[in-house]
Amino acid sequence: MKRLEEVLGELPTVARTEILTWIEAEWVRPEADATGPRFRPVDVARLHLIRELRQDLDIGSEAMPIVLSLMDEMYTLRRRLAALARALAEAPDEVRVDVRAKCRAYLTAAEEEGDR
Repeated sequence: MKRLEEVLGELPTVARTEILTWIEAEWVRPEADATGPRFRPVDVARLHLIRELRQDLDIGSEAMPIVLSLMDEMYTLRRRLAALARALAEAPDEVRVDVRAKCRAYLTAAEEEGDR
């Protein structure tokens, strides 16, 4: 785990007060101890993402919770889809063939409903 000073070294364009504001807004949730926040690798990655969204894409404070929530949902879906893909890869051939056929049928039906 990294301390705030270490994280600030990785994010030279971000001020200490900004990171503390992001913590207060609960955009990132590091662990806290008597010496201050301690950042796990996932927290550091999220800080890098927030920095990019704020500085490179100019996402405002009002929109940030929505953007972060949507990104969290996307990452959750990606993890679940990856887990499903691994499980299918280990399944017998007949199961994989059946699942692929059913997925194609559901996707086709959803696309047809969307055309209406």
